[in-house]
Amino acid sequence: MESLEGQLTEKERQARVHAKALASIKSAEVKREASGYAVMASALSYGEGAMGDGVFGKISHAAKLFCILFAMLVPSLLIWSLLL
Repeated sequence: MESLEGQLTEKERQARVHAKALASIKSAEVKREASGYAVMASALSYGEGAMGDGVFGKISHAAKLFCILFAMLVPSLLIWSLLL
């Protein structure tokens, strides 16, 4: 009778280990999915904020203009510094 009870407890232990492993896998999947949603939400909110009329939109527009101006002026300044 003892060997049968030992097998039942071993089966119960294995069932608990199996359930714990499945819960861990499910938790990892949920965490990964949540991080994907967070990335998408931040990208969408950044895009709407950058195109809006608020402070962030104005700062974003000014940064774009600065980059364009910098890209236009640096080559000519570099040529002037090398030739003069």
